[in-house]
Amino acid sequence: MSNQKSEKELAARSKELEYAATNLSAEEIAETYARLGEVEYTARALGIACRFRGVECVRALVEGGASFHAPLTNYMYQTYGSYGDDLSVLLLDNFPDRTITYFVVTRQIYKSVTCADGSALSPLPFEERVKVVDYLNEHAEQVEFDLGELLYFAIMFNDLRMTKALEQRGAGFSEQRVKTLAEKGKPKDLCIWTCLLERLSAENFVTVLTRIVEKVGGKLHCTDGVYKACEDKLYTFENLDFYFNNFEPPKINKTDVMKRSIDLGSVSGLQFAEKSGWLAPKKRDEMIAYANEKNAIECTAWLLDFKNRTADLADERKKAEKKIERELNANPNSAAELRKVWSFKKLEDETLIITNYRGKQTKITVPAKIGKSAVTAIGKEAFSPFRSRVCHGREFFRTITEITLPDGIAEIGEMAFDSCLALTTVVVPKSVSVIGKAAFANCKGLTVTVERGSYAEEYCRENDVKFEEK
Repeated sequence: MSNQKSEKELAARSKELEYAATNLSAEEIAETYARLGEVEYTARALGIACRFRGVECVRALVEGGASFHAPLTNYMYQTYGSYGDDLSVLLLDNFPDRTITYFVVTRQIYKSVTCADGSALSPLPFEERVKVVDYLNEHAEQVEFDLGELLYFAIMFNDLRMTKALEQRGAGFSEQRVKTLAEKGKPKDLCIWTCLLERLSAENFVTVLTRIVEKVGGKLHCTDGVYKACEDKLYTFENLDFYFNNFEPPKINKTDVMKRSIDLGSVSGLQFAEKSGWLAPKKRDEMIAYANEKNAIECTAWLLDFKNRTADLADERKKAEKKIERELNANPNSAAELRKVWSFKKLEDETLIITNYRGKQTKITVPAKIGKSAVTAIGKEAFSPFRSRVCHGREFFRTITEITLPDGIAEIGEMAFDSCLALTTVVVPKSVSVIGKAAFANCKGLTVTVERGSYAEEYCRENDVKFEEK
């Protein structure tokens, strides 16, 4: 017999037991179970009996060997849509309206079960389900029933009646459950926890989780998944305050929280942002613009009032001006940036002479000014790899290909470009009136660009330097 056929036969037995739990008396259920023999998946039948049939039918199933165990087989998944559900949650009054990944099977049978004659079973009265709880608790190990786990789901589903009944029976969280919530548990437990958090409403967020924190006896562990499950509830002062005080570490995206508060018209979320110091001037103005764009009138009014109450406008203006100044100085042509690139000295006439290049460009334009001072001279060996002190390795100066000198340069020092082997172009303005000895020595591929009739043209002719006119 193939594994697939064996699984189908086992599933068929499960279906027949489920039929018996739905339609037959306790005595007939016991007879059916005895005839079937081994039944692998009994959780669904037991869950139906717990919710709809009562303690006698539950006893008949348990005495036959039924439990809440759910086998992890592909065929069972294909047959029932899920496996791994804790079907004891069918004993609860409340069940979440929003989908929870691990409760597909439970959802299918929560509200009603259809009998063979087409009629629908209604859930047992609460007192009858409590009797079932007591019976199951007496046989807890046999049926794989955990009073503490049922309490966990009762709290998370905000089932107040069952929560009270279970607490009266001494139910508490297991060590493993506390570890999952306070530290980090098994992946499946964490997945169910985040699913449960996700389906919590914003209105019940604090009420429900306050009970969970009491049972855990400390803060709840926060992962990225936990935060993601909580984030759509974090837009009121109460929920945010609870989250920050009871989740560790409290992951948060402050901008998203404030925008969500504005989207939902929650002034209290913005009040929490004020308390927490999130509304620095720049962020405050960003939120004012966002609230205005969303036509969130109350939030806009609150933010404007907050600004009026807290802003030091003179100080903010001063900071804004300093920011503008920094941005200007960050311009590559600003004095601050040019001082990083050029070494220079001040001459007697308050103009500057370039003494060295500290930048990284191989195509260089010498500035006409640095700050308020004009550049009027290129110093001795300023670009030569053989100068006594260089800011780069000497090889860098042999890679420079182009240099453009601005109008206003009057003098080019001796050996200013000596042995710049890759240098192909130097643009020399008409303002140059002095060019020192060997200024372009050992620059074999160089062409100097000059203006007709300039001193530079005369110099090139006399010193056999290749040149071309502009």
